[in-house]
Amino acid sequence: MHRPRPHRWRPEGRRRHRDGRTTARRAGTRLAPRLTPHLTPRFGRRLAVPSALLLIPLLPVAAAQTVQAASDPAAYVNTFVGTQDGGPDFGHGGGAGENFPGAVVPFGMMQWSPDTVRNAGGGYKYEDDRLRGFSMTHISGPGCTGAQDFPVIPLSGTVGNSPATHGDDYVRTFKHDDEKASPGYYSVTDDAGVKTELTASTRGGVGRFTFPTGKPGTLLLNVTGSIHGVDDAEATVNGNTVEGWAKTGGFCGAGTRYYVYFHATFDQPVKAFGTWKDDSVEPGDAVARGKSPDRVPQTPKPSGRLNNTPSGKPVRNQRAFTGGVNVKGPGSGVYLQFDPAKPVQMRTGLSYVSLAGARANLKAEIGGRGFDQVRASASDAWRARLGQVKVSGGSDDRLRTFYTALYHALLQPYVFDDVDGTYTGFDYRTHKVRPGHHQYATFSGWDIYRSEAQLISFLAPDVGSDIAQSMYDDAHQIGNVWDRWSHQNTVTGVMVGDPYHSILASAYAFGARDFDAKGALAAMVDGANRVGAKSGYTERPGNGAYLQRGFVPGDTSTTLEYGLADFGIAQLARRLGDTSTADAFMSRAQNWQNVFNPSTGWIQPRLSDGSFLTPFDPADSNWYVEGNGAQYSWMAYQNVGGLFDLVGGRDAAAKRLDAFFTKLNAGPHEPYAYLGNEPSLQTPWLYAWTGTPYKTQDVVNRARNELYKPTPGGLVGNDDLGTMSAWYVWASIGMYPVIPGRAELVVNGPAFDKVEIGRSSGQHFTINAPGASANPYVQSLKVNGRDSSRLWLPESFTNGGGRLDYTMGAQPNTTLGTGDGDRPPSFNEGAHAFISAADPGIAAVEPGGTVTTTLKVQALGKGGDVSWTAKPPAGVTVSPSSGTLAVPDHGQAEQQVTLSAAADAKVDIYSVPFDVSGAGQAAVSVNVAHKGTIEWYQNNAAISSDGTSGAADFDGGGWSYSSQALASAGAKPGSPLTWNGFTFTWPSRQPGQFDNVQAQGQTIDLPQPPQGTKLAFLGAGGNGDSASSVTITYTDGTTQKSDLAFSDWALGADAYPPKYGNQTVLKTPYRNSSDGGSQKINVYVFASAPIGLAAGKQVRSLTLNAPATGGGSLHVFAWSFS
Repeated sequence: MHRPRPHRWRPEGRRRHRDGRTTARRAGTRLAPRLTPHLTPRFGRRLAVPSALLLIPLLPVAAAQTVQAASDPAAYVNTFVGTQDGGPDFGHGGGAGENFPGAVVPFGMMQWSPDTVRNAGGGYKYEDDRLRGFSMTHISGPGCTGAQDFPVIPLSGTVGNSPATHGDDYVRTFKHDDEKASPGYYSVTDDAGVKTELTASTRGGVGRFTFPTGKPGTLLLNVTGSIHGVDDAEATVNGNTVEGWAKTGGFCGAGTRYYVYFHATFDQPVKAFGTWKDDSVEPGDAVARGKSPDRVPQTPKPSGRLNNTPSGKPVRNQRAFTGGVNVKGPGSGVYLQFDPAKPVQMRTGLSYVSLAGARANLKAEIGGRGFDQVRASASDAWRARLGQVKVSGGSDDRLRTFYTALYHALLQPYVFDDVDGTYTGFDYRTHKVRPGHHQYATFSGWDIYRSEAQLISFLAPDVGSDIAQSMYDDAHQIGNVWDRWSHQNTVTGVMVGDPYHSILASAYAFGARDFDAKGALAAMVDGANRVGAKSGYTERPGNGAYLQRGFVPGDTSTTLEYGLADFGIAQLARRLGDTSTADAFMSRAQNWQNVFNPSTGWIQPRLSDGSFLTPFDPADSNWYVEGNGAQYSWMAYQNVGGLFDLVGGRDAAAKRLDAFFTKLNAGPHEPYAYLGNEPSLQTPWLYAWTGTPYKTQDVVNRARNELYKPTPGGLVGNDDLGTMSAWYVWASIGMYPVIPGRAELVVNGPAFDKVEIGRSSGQHFTINAPGASANPYVQSLKVNGRDSSRLWLPESFTNGGGRLDYTMGAQPNTTLGTGDGDRPPSFNEGAHAFISAADPGIAAVEPGGTVTTTLKVQALGKGGDVSWTAKPPAGVTVSPSSGTLAVPDHGQAEQQVTLSAAADAKVDIYSVPFDVSGAGQAAVSVNVAHKGTIEWYQNNAAISSDGTSGAADFDGGGWSYSSQALASAGAKPGSPLTWNGFTFTWPSRQPGQFDNVQAQGQTIDLPQPPQGTKLAFLGAGGNGDSASSVTITYTDGTTQKSDLAFSDWALGADAYPPKYGNQTVLKTPYRNSSDGGSQKINVYVFASAPIGLAAGKQVRSLTLNAPATGGGSLHVFAWSFS
């Protein structure tokens, strides 16, 4: 399937203001005095900060100054880590970190870095030796491409052919031996002998270019060179300056746009200049204006559960980094020529507000300083940041891995306001922060809420507070609408859930409280309660069903994400004294229980009528976001104790975890851990709730050693703006924030003999663990001098500082942390007393026949008598139809019931609900059909009625065909469709019912041998092209295996013609989404290439073999013999 486009947000009735007016933040939104770079350390010394560093938002390091570092922490950073594939590509953005190696300061707006021809999320692929330029903006470790604005290309010689239409002429080759980088600095000498050096301040940078003699030194500035093209852009040369702007965007397929501006000056005279536009070069022309197409034309990202967007929101593009960037095509820019006798310094200011802002940023942060001075300031800034965490006792490799991870965790989000505090908001108006504060931008919410957001708030509560305020301001500017993955000042809607609520709650829990928490809470409640779109964007797709039923039908991942977000709202409300809001959202935080099936012991998909998907395979990724059922069944971090009760108790949970960690990075198609991606990140620490925390120590140590390296291939998955790197930092200092919205830390033991941490708010932490580098198991722990059997730390320690003293060993201490009082907290307020389910949840029966199902009820603690009543529709009876079950404490009780279909029951899907006291409602979907017909085997709902929420899900991404559009195309329930001598019967089902067979290895016994010499199928691929086979069994027992393949139902947004010999039978101009909306995109139903049958033989059965993992799902609506 193609990647779905996001809901596009456009300001309604608003214009982007260029007249300089500003909107100040409301007075009183800050709750505590601001920490400044000049503060008095606890030891009475005044902390001196070089004046140049004041241009960079600096973490005060009062406490950290008392720790004697073993060496310069910045010297251990390898900025190339994460730029090369380090693990398999499981279809979630590739097997590399997708980081960039270029020049940037902590949380810096300017990220000046090289870009290779081979595509990469961070712009740079270590495997490639071709550079297409050095652009000024980058995202660190994304699963999609974005930014890469204003690439500069140094050239020895003159401009000949247009750099737009002959971009290959200007690609530079290089060798890694000629490349160097360190925090705040990057350099490379290309094969033509041109040396490029880059350094940065927060909002600007300096490039130094050294050219060989004999030819002019030329700089090309491609103002239309943004990775996803530009709608409009302009650059102007004026003496020794050049400035310009671009309107661009397109991150991860989003339709939103932002403006970005630059102003640059040169320290050497410009000898000649000119412009290019498309295929024309104009020497002496000073103004270039134009537009350009996407440099990496991508189909919208596949939406299925492999990369699920249950509500039509894009997720990371599994095709984003295959192939190269298109360096040829329409575009424009300017070039400037210099005498090669001296290096040319290009001082640049960047702004997302205006050209005036770019000029002011350049003047304030760089002014007349030269390259070496700016580089020194950048290095000092990194030493101060990294020096907040001082470690000793590990090997050089471990030190390099650690400080590189900390470096990556402190790159983004980045400062978005200009030096005067102005910034462009989500409403495209100009706003202003109070002095001393910053607006931050680009949040990968779905990722960072699990690790990086907590790390920033832990180390730098001032930065964490500004990030929280920035998120609130962004949402408030567009009507309290919260994004999931924001780029610049735009909504992208990437990924699922509602993660910003967890981020703000975690920030507050970790002591980052200098933001308008009460205002944010009100906006969070508003967003979480809203059904449908506002400001052109749906914050919580499927929220109507979630609020009514307690789950999003068919979408387990989003249900779990919403529950965690609701937990965050509840925790923030509790801390602010809003008891009613806290109680209401704590009840919603327990909605994970509604998708736990007591019959299977797994969290799994639940259909709209309340029945659980049957059959269920925990390794199946088709119903989950970048994972599978085995990986998502741990995602009740707010109530781990309650989850483990349902699993069967602590011992059963520990055994399941043991099996889960058989593999550490298995990807989404095996029932094991996937620590190269976010959904598995907290799982190693869950052993603490089973009383076997020593197993956490083993798994974390294995992961630290096997999955992280200080090399370009040192990350096995996307870093996602520091998420994976922050995981490693937490794991290496020996503790992890498992519960989003809380600040307890579950202990695993450090990787170093000593760790010292200084928070910007003044608290200090000392962690002593002699021998830890070689001995990963905790033997004993003292917290602030007192023995502790609990291997977790309370919020008071996290926020107050203190001392941890470990005794470490080579063998596990299996008795430590085993007591009932040693387990970390679980929050079960609002939890159900019982849960229920019918097993199987889907049952097929012929008219006049019977089938059995079992009603199961499980207690989440104390048991008791539970009454139940079946409420079948006409045409189906249930025996017995009611009763009472005695459910034991922490146990299950069950009742088998018989479902009988009336002899005259029409072929249909009948939902049979069971009202269960104290346990909500269970249900079974009864498929009344005749054996041998396609209705008997149908297992997927592909068709919905327009405007209906959550009714169907063809591709695993919440998208479906429109019944109205299909009818207009000639496909009505039960109608014949003819094609090339074949006559197919379109499914007779009603919208929202099972109407097709998703190939999973089913054998379809035909009621009587059909006549014909050829066989064809009617169907489509979901979430991508799907190639498989059909096994034809003849009445004489012989078999024939033939190809059966369907193109993606949207042809990648019409990016290519049908494949596999498919021919189009039906085409509709739009498709429906699970939130009741629709999307204007062509979707198709195809006829397969005809299959020749063995002469003289008759067909007895057809086996629809499952397609290989990693591709799309294969759906069959009908078959026909001719």
